[in-house]
Amino acid sequence: MDSDEHNGDHDFKVGDIVRESVLIASPDREPWVGIVMYIEKDRFELHSFLGPFEDLVGIQWLQTGYIESLPASVIRLVQRAREKTEEKP
Repeated sequence: MDSDEHNGDHDFKVGDIVRESVLIASPDREPWVGIVMYIEKDRFELHSFLGPFEDLVGIQWLQTGYIESLPASVIRLVQRAREKTEEKP
């Protein structure tokens, strides 16, 4: 497990490149890499309706093309999406 597996910062943005945590990747393959397609803020809650809530992140996996929704805590940032810049005329 690498050092970011317990990173509490889950502030993803659409377009970020992410990978699965080794905690959820199948043991017979490397963790998948994908692109964040959408984020549903404070949508996922694991234990009770009392919280804490976390974002539900929709990821399109590059290996399969499949879009999967996962809680932010099981996703790791690989590269931040580039910010839009205004083009000069």
